[in-house]
Amino acid sequence: MVMSEMVQDQRKAYRHTLALDTEVHCHESSQQAMFRCRTENIGIGGTFLPASGILLEKAVDVELVFHFPATPTPMEYRIQAQVVRISDAGAGLRFSPLNRERQRQFRRFLLEAKVAARH
Repeated sequence: MVMSEMVQDQRKAYRHTLALDTEVHCHESSQQAMFRCRTENIGIGGTFLPASGILLEKAVDVELVFHFPATPTPMEYRIQAQVVRISDAGAGLRFSPLNRERQRQFRRFLLEAKVAARH
């Protein structure tokens, strides 16, 4: 089994190939910073941020703010996450558990962003 298959097998939810403008806010005392990047893939359980400009360490808690320039109104979604994997390719983040309502809102955000990205 190759490494990418092993990583894929550890995921509990499907990931969509979707590039979302993302703000990464690190609030831990060891690493306080904010930077911008784009997601490579995203699902209900987590996301992958490509290596370009990644300033994260494993086990750091962050707040992610996803932006999507939808019409007629731009969309934004905030979620807490933890860095669970760092590689030469980028960083894998797992989202903090969401209650049922927040999970529903996040699924809707992802669906709307994916549909809007097709147009």
